[in-house]
Amino acid sequence: MSGFIGIVFHDEGAASQASGVLEELQTEGSLKLAGTAIVQKDAKGTLVAKQVIEGGPLGTLVGVLIGGLAGLMGGPAGTAIGAAGGALVGRAADHINLGERVKFAERISRAMTPGSSAVLAEVTEYSESSLDTRMKALGGVVVRE
Repeated sequence: MSGFIGIVFHDEGAASQASGVLEELQTEGSLKLAGTAIVQKDAKGTLVAKQVIEGGPLGTLVGVLIGGLAGLMGGPAGTAIGAAGGALVGRAADHINLGERVKFAERISRAMTPGSSAVLAEVTEYSESSLDTRMKALGGVVVRE
């Protein structure tokens, strides 16, 4: 199954470890990575992209996530406007299904608390259980698109 995943952790160190585990899972043949990013939610609830290793529309997803969350104060319309602006920062918006990305970004946002980090990845998974088991061992919660 191809798509985006988000793995939420309580701290940035675990998210960095998870990024390495994703590379290991790719080497083992459990999944194929097209890009990864690490984002962090600060004490004020603002998301910051800490690291983006991109290959595909992942930059757009990061932009949607950060832009969409910036618009949450304005309700659904504010979220859509913020997400669209964020998508334009990440990559041309016509290359994605913005509505689905906004929903996914909202799910990731709800799963994150201030001080937490998340690894975002565009993947093709050949075995969901391998990813789930490895991320759970690191204390991560996997959210799939």
